[in-house]
Amino acid sequence: MDYRKPIILCCGEHGRGVVYGRVDTEPEAGKPVKLHNARMILYWSGECGGLFGLAHKGPKTSTRLTATVDEVIETVWQEWLAVSDEAAKIIEEWPDEK
Repeated sequence: MDYRKPIILCCGEHGRGVVYGRVDTEPEAGKPVKLHNARMILYWSGECGGLFGLAHKGPKTSTRLTATVDEVIETVWQEWLAVSDEAAKIIEEWPDEK
């Protein structure tokens, strides 16, 4: 069981890169964020109810995620969202984009 906090981080200059991962501490504005067991969210289905719905309920049908990497450090990010335990479990078990 991973006790790190699951989050979705909107990264890049315009916040259009969307990455899921777990953090040891909550992100602080202006500081790099280290995400563990990170996956990029390439696309989420409209059934999710937007980005907030994805963070609350998890992916649905045609959502596409990359493979998991052990860790990534994001230096430019715009916002982060807490992810529910239910959504985190679904995201972590979702199949990789082929």
